[in-house]
Amino acid sequence: MKRLLFYYPTPFDTLRGGIERVTNKLAKELNKYGYDVFYLHLKNETTLGLKGKLDYSVQTFFLPESQLEHPDNIKYYQSLLQEKKIDVVINQQGLYEGTYFVSKVGYSNVKIISVLHSDPICGYRYLWHDLKTLREIGYVEWIKRILRCCLYFKIKKERWRDIQVHYNFLLYSKQVICVLSESYLTTLQEINPFLLNRAVSISNPNTYDDVISIPRKEKIILFVGRLDNRSKKLRTLITIWKEIYKEYKDWKLIIIGDGEDKKNLTNLANGIKNIEFTGFLEPYEYYQRASIFCMTSIFEGFPMCLTEAMQFGCVPIAFDSFPAIHDIILPQQTGELVCPFSKRENIKKITYLMQNDSYRNELSRKAFNHVKKYDIKKIVECWINLRKADHSTLQSDDLILLNI
Repeated sequence: MKRLLFYYPTPFDTLRGGIERVTNKLAKELNKYGYDVFYLHLKNETTLGLKGKLDYSVQTFFLPESQLEHPDNIKYYQSLLQEKKIDVVINQQGLYEGTYFVSKVGYSNVKIISVLHSDPICGYRYLWHDLKTLREIGYVEWIKRILRCCLYFKIKKERWRDIQVHYNFLLYSKQVICVLSESYLTTLQEINPFLLNRAVSISNPNTYDDVISIPRKEKIILFVGRLDNRSKKLRTLITIWKEIYKEYKDWKLIIIGDGEDKKNLTNLANGIKNIEFTGFLEPYEYYQRASIFCMTSIFEGFPMCLTEAMQFGCVPIAFDSFPAIHDIILPQQTGELVCPFSKRENIKKITYLMQNDSYRNELSRKAFNHVKKYDIKKIVECWINLRKADHSTLQSDDLILLNI
Protein backbone atom coordinates (compact mmCIF):
# COMPACT_ATOMS: atom_id res chain seq x y z
CA MET A 1 0.00 0.00 0.00
CA LYS A 2 1.28 3.46 -0.90
CA ARG A 3 2.64 6.08 1.50
CA LEU A 4 1.31 9.62 1.08
CA LEU A 5 2.68 12.99 2.19
CA PHE A 6 0.36 16.02 2.35
CA TYR A 7 2.22 19.35 2.10
CA TYR A 8 0.77 22.70 3.20
CA PRO A 9 2.65 25.69 4.70
CA THR A 10 0.58 25.89 7.90
CA PRO A 11 -0.76 23.08 10.13
CA PHE A 12 -4.16 21.59 9.45
CA ASP A 13 -6.13 23.50 12.06
CA THR A 14 -9.69 22.57 11.11
CA LEU A 15 -11.12 25.90 12.31
CA ARG A 16 -8.76 27.86 10.09
CA GLY A 17 -10.33 27.01 6.72
CA GLY A 18 -11.67 24.56 4.17
CA ILE A 19 -8.30 23.19 2.99
CA GLU A 20 -7.49 22.18 6.56
CA ARG A 21 -10.83 20.45 7.11
CA VAL A 22 -10.70 18.69 3.74
CA THR A 23 -7.16 17.39 4.29
CA ASN A 24 -7.90 16.06 7.77
CA LYS A 25 -11.03 14.34 6.53
CA LEU A 26 -9.33 12.82 3.52
CA ALA A 27 -6.19 11.73 5.41
CA LYS A 28 -8.18 9.91 8.08
CA GLU A 29 -10.31 8.12 5.50
CA LEU A 30 -7.28 7.07 3.43
CA ASN A 31 -5.72 5.76 6.60
CA LYS A 32 -8.78 3.53 7.11
CA TYR A 33 -8.09 2.03 3.68
CA GLY A 34 -4.58 1.10 4.78
CA TYR A 35 -2.61 4.05 3.39
CA ASP A 36 0.24 5.47 5.45
CA VAL A 37 -0.32 9.24 5.61
CA PHE A 38 2.06 12.00 6.75
CA TYR A 39 1.87 15.81 6.99
CA LEU A 40 4.61 18.32 6.18
CA HIS A 41 4.41 22.02 7.11
CA LEU A 42 6.59 25.07 6.87
CA LYS A 43 5.95 26.69 10.23
CA ASN A 44 5.78 25.28 13.71
CA GLU A 45 2.27 25.35 15.15
CA THR A 46 3.34 27.22 18.30
CA THR A 47 3.86 30.41 16.26
CA LEU A 48 0.53 30.43 14.47
CA GLY A 49 -2.10 31.37 17.04
CA LEU A 50 -4.22 28.32 16.28
CA LYS A 51 -8.00 28.59 16.51
CA GLY A 52 -8.56 24.92 17.29
CA LYS A 53 -6.64 21.88 18.43
CA LEU A 54 -4.47 19.96 15.98
CA ASP A 55 -5.13 16.28 15.40
CA TYR A 56 -1.81 14.47 15.60
CA SER A 57 -3.17 11.03 14.73
CA VAL A 58 -1.31 11.71 11.47
CA GLN A 59 2.48 11.90 11.91
CA THR A 60 3.49 15.51 11.28
CA PHE A 61 6.82 17.06 10.26
CA PHE A 62 7.99 20.67 10.11
CA LEU A 63 10.60 22.17 7.82
CA PRO A 64 13.55 23.58 9.81
CA GLU A 65 13.70 27.06 8.23
CA SER A 66 11.00 29.73 7.80
CA GLN A 67 12.09 30.57 4.23
CA LEU A 68 10.52 27.86 2.09
CA GLU A 69 13.28 27.58 -0.53
CA HIS A 70 16.08 27.52 2.05
CA PRO A 71 18.65 24.77 1.19
CA ASP A 72 18.13 23.14 4.59
CA ASN A 73 14.41 22.81 3.87
CA ILE A 74 15.07 21.18 0.50
CA LYS A 75 17.56 18.78 2.09
CA TYR A 76 15.11 17.95 4.87
CA TYR A 77 12.30 17.37 2.37
CA GLN A 78 14.37 15.07 0.18
CA SER A 79 15.59 13.10 3.19
CA LEU A 80 12.02 12.75 4.48
CA LEU A 81 10.85 11.36 1.15
CA GLN A 82 13.57 8.73 1.22
CA GLU A 83 13.33 7.89 4.92
CA LYS A 84 9.54 7.42 4.88
CA LYS A 85 9.59 5.89 1.38
CA ILE A 86 6.93 8.32 0.18
CA ASP A 87 5.18 7.29 -3.03
CA VAL A 88 2.95 10.33 -3.57
CA VAL A 89 3.20 13.95 -2.44
CA ILE A 90 -0.17 15.71 -2.38
CA ASN A 91 0.55 19.43 -2.56
CA GLN A 92 -2.37 21.35 -1.07
CA GLN A 93 -0.87 24.68 -2.22
CA GLY A 94 -1.06 23.99 -5.95
CA LEU A 95 -1.77 27.59 -6.93
CA TYR A 96 1.20 29.04 -5.08
CA GLU A 97 4.87 28.62 -4.15
CA GLY A 98 4.40 25.18 -2.61
CA THR A 99 4.18 23.91 -6.19
CA TYR A 100 7.80 24.83 -6.82
CA PHE A 101 9.08 23.49 -3.52
CA VAL A 102 7.52 20.03 -3.76
CA SER A 103 9.01 19.56 -7.24
CA LYS A 104 12.51 19.39 -5.71
CA VAL A 105 12.34 15.66 -5.04
CA GLY A 106 15.96 14.97 -5.92
CA TYR A 107 16.51 11.46 -7.20
CA SER A 108 13.36 10.05 -5.66
CA ASN A 109 10.69 8.40 -7.78
CA VAL A 110 7.96 10.14 -5.82
CA LYS A 111 4.91 11.32 -7.77
CA ILE A 112 3.31 14.72 -7.18
CA ILE A 113 -0.32 15.83 -7.24
CA SER A 114 -0.83 19.60 -6.98
CA VAL A 115 -4.37 20.40 -5.89
CA LEU A 116 -5.87 23.73 -6.99
CA HIS A 117 -8.12 24.75 -4.10
CA SER A 118 -9.61 27.65 -6.00
CA ASP A 119 -10.63 28.62 -9.49
CA PRO A 120 -7.49 27.86 -11.58
CA ILE A 121 -7.29 31.53 -12.61
CA CYS A 122 -8.39 32.82 -9.18
CA GLY A 123 -9.72 36.37 -9.45
CA TYR A 124 -8.79 36.92 -13.10
CA ARG A 125 -12.38 36.46 -14.33
CA TYR A 126 -13.58 39.46 -12.33
CA LEU A 127 -10.34 41.38 -11.97
CA TRP A 128 -12.12 44.71 -12.45
CA HIS A 129 -14.34 44.04 -9.42
CA ASP A 130 -11.28 43.11 -7.42
CA LEU A 131 -9.38 46.27 -8.34
CA LYS A 132 -12.23 48.59 -7.51
CA THR A 133 -12.86 46.97 -4.14
CA LEU A 134 -11.78 49.23 -1.28
CA ARG A 135 -9.02 47.56 0.76
CA GLU A 136 -9.06 50.07 3.63
CA ILE A 137 -10.99 53.07 4.89
CA GLY A 138 -9.80 56.60 4.09
CA TYR A 139 -8.93 59.02 1.31
CA VAL A 140 -5.59 57.36 0.55
CA GLU A 141 -7.35 54.12 -0.33
CA TRP A 142 -9.73 55.99 -2.66
CA ILE A 143 -6.70 57.36 -4.51
CA LYS A 144 -5.16 53.90 -4.67
CA ARG A 145 -8.39 52.52 -6.09
CA ILE A 146 -8.41 55.14 -8.86
CA LEU A 147 -4.80 54.24 -9.72
CA ARG A 148 -5.59 50.52 -9.77
CA CYS A 149 -8.51 51.09 -12.11
CA CYS A 150 -6.37 53.26 -14.40
CA LEU A 151 -3.83 50.43 -14.60
CA TYR A 152 -6.48 47.78 -15.22
CA PHE A 153 -5.29 46.63 -18.66
CA LYS A 154 -1.65 46.55 -17.59
CA ILE A 155 -2.46 44.55 -14.47
CA LYS A 156 -4.68 42.19 -16.44
CA LYS A 157 -1.89 41.48 -18.94
CA GLU A 158 0.63 40.87 -16.16
CA ARG A 159 -1.79 38.62 -14.27
CA TRP A 160 -2.37 36.46 -17.36
CA ARG A 161 1.38 36.21 -17.92
CA ASP A 162 1.85 35.01 -14.34
CA ILE A 163 -0.89 32.41 -14.84
CA GLN A 164 0.85 31.12 -17.97
CA VAL A 165 4.21 30.90 -16.20
CA HIS A 166 2.73 28.92 -13.31
CA TYR A 167 0.98 26.36 -15.47
CA ASN A 168 3.94 25.99 -17.79
CA PHE A 169 5.92 25.00 -14.73
CA LEU A 170 3.30 22.41 -13.78
CA LEU A 171 3.59 20.94 -17.27
CA TYR A 172 7.39 21.01 -17.23
CA SER A 173 7.63 19.34 -13.82
CA LYS A 174 5.08 16.68 -14.86
CA GLN A 175 2.86 17.11 -11.82
CA VAL A 176 -0.71 15.90 -11.83
CA ILE A 177 -3.09 18.87 -11.62
CA CYS A 178 -6.14 18.15 -9.49
CA VAL A 179 -9.04 20.57 -9.85
CA LEU A 180 -12.15 20.52 -7.67
CA SER A 181 -14.72 20.43 -10.47
CA GLU A 182 -14.93 19.11 -14.01
CA SER A 183 -15.94 22.62 -15.03
CA TYR A 184 -12.37 23.76 -14.28
CA LEU A 185 -11.02 21.45 -16.97
CA THR A 186 -12.42 23.93 -19.48
CA THR A 187 -10.51 26.68 -17.70
CA LEU A 188 -7.28 24.69 -17.94
CA GLN A 189 -7.91 24.14 -21.64
CA GLU A 190 -8.24 27.90 -22.12
CA ILE A 191 -4.88 28.44 -20.43
CA ASN A 192 -3.10 25.68 -22.35
CA PRO A 193 -4.78 22.66 -24.01
CA PHE A 194 -1.87 20.41 -23.02
CA LEU A 195 -2.78 20.87 -19.35
CA LEU A 196 -5.60 18.39 -19.85
CA ASN A 197 -2.95 15.72 -20.28
CA ARG A 198 -2.03 16.15 -16.62
CA ALA A 199 -5.45 16.95 -15.18
CA VAL A 200 -7.86 15.12 -12.90
CA SER A 201 -11.04 16.33 -11.21
CA ILE A 202 -12.05 15.44 -7.64
CA SER A 203 -14.50 17.43 -5.54
CA ASN A 204 -14.07 18.23 -1.86
CA PRO A 205 -15.78 15.82 0.55
CA ASN A 206 -18.47 16.69 3.02
CA THR A 207 -17.22 17.70 6.45
CA TYR A 208 -19.85 16.14 8.70
CA ASP A 209 -20.89 12.47 8.86
CA ASP A 210 -23.62 12.55 11.51
CA VAL A 211 -26.33 14.68 9.88
CA ILE A 212 -29.21 12.29 9.25
CA SER A 213 -32.08 14.78 9.07
CA ILE A 214 -32.70 18.50 8.69
CA PRO A 215 -32.69 20.22 12.11
CA ARG A 216 -35.33 22.65 13.27
CA LYS A 217 -34.59 25.99 11.64
CA GLU A 218 -34.61 29.54 12.91
CA LYS A 219 -34.86 32.85 11.07
CA ILE A 220 -31.12 33.20 10.59
CA ILE A 221 -29.06 34.13 7.54
CA LEU A 222 -25.53 32.80 7.96
CA PHE A 223 -22.07 33.54 6.59
CA VAL A 224 -19.02 31.43 7.48
CA GLY A 225 -15.55 32.30 6.25
CA ARG A 226 -12.55 34.59 6.31
CA LEU A 227 -13.34 38.26 6.86
CA ASP A 228 -11.56 39.38 3.70
CA ASN A 229 -13.59 41.96 1.84
CA ARG A 230 -11.40 41.79 -1.24
CA SER A 231 -12.35 38.21 -2.16
CA LYS A 232 -15.44 37.58 -0.02
CA LYS A 233 -17.16 40.95 -0.72
CA LEU A 234 -18.58 41.12 2.79
CA ARG A 235 -19.25 44.83 2.47
CA THR A 236 -21.81 43.80 -0.15
CA LEU A 237 -23.46 41.38 2.28
CA ILE A 238 -23.64 44.00 5.01
CA THR A 239 -25.06 46.67 2.69
CA ILE A 240 -27.67 44.17 1.49
CA TRP A 241 -28.66 43.48 5.08
CA LYS A 242 -28.78 47.20 5.80
CA GLU A 243 -31.44 47.58 3.11
CA ILE A 244 -33.68 44.75 4.28
CA TYR A 245 -33.35 44.27 8.05
CA LYS A 246 -35.96 46.90 8.98
CA GLU A 247 -38.65 44.98 7.11
CA TYR A 248 -37.65 41.62 8.65
CA LYS A 249 -37.06 42.38 12.32
CA ASP A 250 -37.52 38.74 13.35
CA TRP A 251 -34.56 37.67 11.17
CA LYS A 252 -30.86 37.86 12.08
CA LEU A 253 -27.62 37.92 10.08
CA ILE A 254 -24.77 35.99 11.77
CA ILE A 255 -21.20 36.28 10.47
CA ILE A 256 -18.76 33.61 11.65
CA GLY A 257 -15.03 34.08 11.08
CA ASP A 258 -12.17 36.47 11.53
CA GLY A 259 -9.68 38.29 9.37
CA GLU A 260 -7.87 41.49 8.56
CA ASP A 261 -11.06 43.33 7.58
CA LYS A 262 -13.00 42.59 10.75
CA LYS A 263 -12.60 46.11 12.18
CA ASN A 264 -13.69 47.83 8.96
CA LEU A 265 -16.67 45.49 8.58
CA THR A 266 -17.85 45.88 12.17
CA ASN A 267 -17.57 49.66 11.78
CA LEU A 268 -19.68 49.43 8.62
CA ALA A 269 -22.27 47.39 10.53
CA ASN A 270 -22.42 49.92 13.38
CA GLY A 271 -26.01 50.97 13.93
CA ILE A 272 -27.46 48.08 11.92
CA LYS A 273 -29.62 45.86 14.12
CA ASN A 274 -29.86 42.06 14.18
CA ILE A 275 -26.33 41.49 12.89
CA GLU A 276 -23.80 39.48 14.91
CA PHE A 277 -20.06 38.87 14.47
CA THR A 278 -19.04 35.75 16.41
CA GLY A 279 -15.35 35.50 15.52
CA PHE A 280 -13.71 32.13 14.92
CA LEU A 281 -15.65 29.16 16.25
CA GLU A 282 -16.91 25.74 15.22
CA PRO A 283 -19.97 26.54 13.04
CA TYR A 284 -21.80 23.23 13.59
CA GLU A 285 -24.46 24.70 15.89
CA TYR A 286 -25.09 27.63 13.54
CA TYR A 287 -25.46 25.39 10.49
CA GLN A 288 -28.13 23.55 12.48
CA ARG A 289 -30.06 26.72 13.27
CA ALA A 290 -29.69 28.80 10.09
CA SER A 291 -32.31 28.77 7.34
CA ILE A 292 -30.32 30.59 4.63
CA PHE A 293 -26.62 30.66 3.85
CA CYS A 294 -25.39 33.69 1.90
CA MET A 295 -22.06 33.90 0.07
CA THR A 296 -20.94 37.01 -1.86
CA SER A 297 -17.47 35.97 -3.06
CA ILE A 298 -15.85 37.22 -6.26
CA PHE A 299 -14.40 33.74 -6.77
CA GLU A 300 -14.02 30.42 -4.97
CA GLY A 301 -12.82 26.92 -5.77
CA PHE A 302 -15.28 24.46 -4.26
CA PRO A 303 -16.42 26.29 -1.12
CA MET A 304 -16.79 23.98 1.84
CA CYS A 305 -19.04 26.44 3.66
CA LEU A 306 -21.76 25.96 1.04
CA THR A 307 -21.78 22.15 1.13
CA GLU A 308 -21.47 22.18 4.93
CA ALA A 309 -24.50 24.45 5.19
CA MET A 310 -26.46 22.29 2.75
CA GLN A 311 -25.69 19.19 4.85
CA PHE A 312 -27.93 20.81 7.48
CA GLY A 313 -30.59 21.93 5.01
CA CYS A 314 -29.53 25.58 4.85
CA VAL A 315 -30.66 27.11 1.56
CA PRO A 316 -27.60 28.62 -0.20
CA ILE A 317 -27.58 31.81 -2.23
CA ALA A 318 -24.43 32.98 -4.01
CA PHE A 319 -23.14 35.00 -6.94
CA ASP A 320 -22.70 33.01 -10.15
CA SER A 321 -19.02 34.02 -10.20
CA PHE A 322 -17.07 30.77 -10.59
CA PRO A 323 -17.75 27.60 -12.61
CA ALA A 324 -17.98 25.06 -9.76
CA ILE A 325 -20.91 26.88 -8.20
CA HIS A 326 -23.12 25.04 -10.71
CA ASP A 327 -22.04 21.70 -9.20
CA ILE A 328 -23.37 22.83 -5.84
CA ILE A 329 -26.31 25.15 -6.49
CA LEU A 330 -28.94 24.15 -9.02
CA PRO A 331 -30.97 27.36 -9.41
CA GLN A 332 -34.46 27.16 -7.88
CA GLN A 333 -33.78 23.53 -6.91
CA THR A 334 -30.99 23.39 -4.34
CA GLY A 335 -30.55 27.14 -3.85
CA GLU A 336 -30.37 30.45 -5.68
CA LEU A 337 -27.75 31.96 -7.98
CA VAL A 338 -27.41 35.70 -8.50
CA CYS A 339 -25.95 37.52 -11.49
CA PRO A 340 -22.50 38.86 -10.49
CA PHE A 341 -22.54 41.23 -8.60
CA SER A 342 -26.10 42.51 -8.54
CA LYS A 343 -27.21 43.77 -5.12
CA ARG A 344 -30.73 44.38 -6.43
CA GLU A 345 -31.17 40.78 -7.60
CA ASN A 346 -29.57 39.45 -4.43
CA ILE A 347 -31.97 41.43 -2.26
CA LYS A 348 -34.91 40.24 -4.33
CA LYS A 349 -33.99 36.57 -4.01
CA ILE A 350 -33.05 36.71 -0.33
CA THR A 351 -36.29 38.44 0.62
CA TYR A 352 -38.30 35.94 -1.44
CA LEU A 353 -36.68 33.11 0.51
CA MET A 354 -37.38 34.89 3.79
CA GLN A 355 -41.04 35.45 2.90
CA ASN A 356 -41.91 32.04 1.44
CA ASP A 357 -41.58 29.24 3.96
CA SER A 358 -42.88 26.48 1.68
CA TYR A 359 -40.49 27.39 -1.15
CA ARG A 360 -37.57 27.70 1.26
CA ASN A 361 -38.38 24.34 2.85
CA GLU A 362 -38.58 22.67 -0.56
CA LEU A 363 -35.12 23.99 -1.51
CA SER A 364 -33.85 22.94 1.92
CA ARG A 365 -34.86 19.31 1.37
CA LYS A 366 -33.34 19.22 -2.11
CA ALA A 367 -30.11 20.85 -0.93
CA PHE A 368 -29.86 18.32 1.92
CA ASN A 369 -30.15 15.40 -0.50
CA HIS A 370 -28.02 16.92 -3.25
CA VAL A 371 -24.79 17.16 -1.24
CA LYS A 372 -24.88 13.48 -0.27
CA LYS A 373 -23.03 12.91 -3.55
CA TYR A 374 -19.97 14.39 -1.81
CA ASP A 375 -19.90 11.94 1.10
CA ILE A 376 -16.35 11.09 2.12
CA LYS A 377 -16.51 7.44 1.07
CA LYS A 378 -17.45 8.44 -2.48
CA ILE A 379 -14.71 11.06 -2.67
CA VAL A 380 -11.97 8.84 -1.26
CA GLU A 381 -12.82 6.23 -3.88
CA CYS A 382 -12.12 8.89 -6.50
CA TRP A 383 -8.67 9.40 -4.97
CA ILE A 384 -7.89 5.71 -4.73
CA ASN A 385 -8.96 5.17 -8.35
CA LEU A 386 -7.41 8.40 -9.59
CA ARG A 387 -7.85 8.69 -13.35
CA LYS A 388 -6.81 11.16 -15.99
CA ALA A 389 -9.36 13.59 -17.37
CA ASP A 390 -11.56 12.24 -20.15
CA HIS A 391 -10.14 14.89 -22.49
CA SER A 392 -6.56 13.71 -22.00
CA THR A 393 -4.71 12.39 -25.05
CA LEU A 394 -2.22 10.42 -22.94
CA GLN A 395 -2.23 6.66 -22.73
CA SER A 396 -2.90 5.30 -19.26
CA ASP A 397 0.73 4.36 -18.63
CA ASP A 398 1.92 7.84 -19.63
CA LEU A 399 0.19 9.65 -16.78
CA ILE A 400 2.36 9.79 -13.70
CA LEU A 401 -0.56 8.58 -11.56
CA LEU A 402 -3.60 6.48 -12.19
CA ASN A 403 -3.96 5.08 -8.70
CA ILE A 404 -2.66 6.26 -5.38
